[in-house]
Amino acid sequence: MRSRLLLLTGALALAAGCSNAGDTMTLPAFGTGRVVVQVYFDGDGSQSYTLADSLFQGAHVSLLAAGGTDTLRVATTDSHGLATFDSVPLGSWRVSVDRHALNDSVGVVVGDTGILRVLARGDSNLAARQVRFGYREVTIAQARAMAAGRRVMIRGVVVSALQYFHDSSAYVSDPSGRIRITSARHRAGRTGNNVGDSVLVVGTSGTSLGQPVLLAGLFTSLGTQLAPIAAPTTVVEAHNAKNGTLDAALVLITGARITDTLTTGPDFLVRIADPADLTVTTDVVVDSLLGIPRTVWRPGLAITVRGVLVPKGDGTWILKPRGGPDITLSLP
Repeated sequence: MRSRLLLLTGALALAAGCSNAGDTMTLPAFGTGRVVVQVYFDGDGSQSYTLADSLFQGAHVSLLAAGGTDTLRVATTDSHGLATFDSVPLGSWRVSVDRHALNDSVGVVVGDTGILRVLARGDSNLAARQVRFGYREVTIAQARAMAAGRRVMIRGVVVSALQYFHDSSAYVSDPSGRIRITSARHRAGRTGNNVGDSVLVVGTSGTSLGQPVLLAGLFTSLGTQLAPIAAPTTVVEAHNAKNGTLDAALVLITGARITDTLTTGPDFLVRIADPADLTVTTDVVVDSLLGIPRTVWRPGLAITVRGVLVPKGDGTWILKPRGGPDITLSLP
C-alpha cells in the first residue's frame, strides 16, 4: 500500500513538472438542462390527452429540489400549456402546481408528483412531465347534495335519453341515486345516447323545479349496459314521488285508470288514478316528440305505464313515458 502511495505521489510531482506548469487547474463545469411541464384540461374525462381536451394557460408551477420543500423557481404555463425552467443544474427535481391559484372548475390535479431527473445526455438534457387537470368526479348522490354552481363530472347509465323529450332533458342513474340533466347535449363529434348507455356527463350543479339537477349536461357515451329496470310504484306514491325520494326515478304503475285528458302546449296530459281511490291522481305527460296519436287516450281505459318522475315545482310530480313501448292501454 505504501509503495502505491509513493508511485501516486511521484506521478503527481512529474505532472507538475510538465510543460503546462503554472496553468490554473479547474474542475469541469457541471452541465445544465431544462425542465418542461405541460398542463392540459381533461375535458372528456378520458384521463389521457385527446382532441377534446384543452391546453391550460396560467397555471403556476414551482420547481423544488427532490428532497426539499422550498420553492426555487416558479413558471407560469403559456398558451401551449407549457411551463419551462431553463438552465437547471443536472440532478433530481420535483415540480408542484399551485392549487390555491386554480379556479373552482379544477377539481383534479394529477401528474405533479414524483422525481424528475435532468441527466447529461448527448441528445437532450431535458426532463419533461405532463400534468392533467380535470373536473371533480362525484357520485350522483354527491352531485345532488352540492351547492349550486359547481362544475362536476358524473358517470352513470342512461335511464331516459336526451332525444326523447323536447326540452332535451335526460335522466341518469348510478348505484347512489338518480338525477335529471337539463339541456343535455352530445359532446362535439360524438353520437349515441340511448337507454342503457354508460355515459360520462359534465354539468353544473343547480336546482330546477325545486329539485337538484345537473345544468347543461355534456354527454360522452362510453359503452352499453343492460337497460335499467323500472321500480314498481303506485299512483299515490308517484303523485309526490314518494315524498321526493323517487325524483328522476324510472317507475312502473300497473292497472291504473284514465280519468281525464288535456292538451298542454305541445304535449298531451293524461290524468290517471287507482281504480280503488279516484281522489288521488297523477299526471302522465306524453311528450310531443313521441308522436303518439292523441285519439288513443280515452277516459275509462286501463293503463299500465312506465316513465321517469319529473317535478312540477309545487310538491307534486308528473310521469313522462319515453315512448310507445312504455304504455299499455286496455279496456277495464
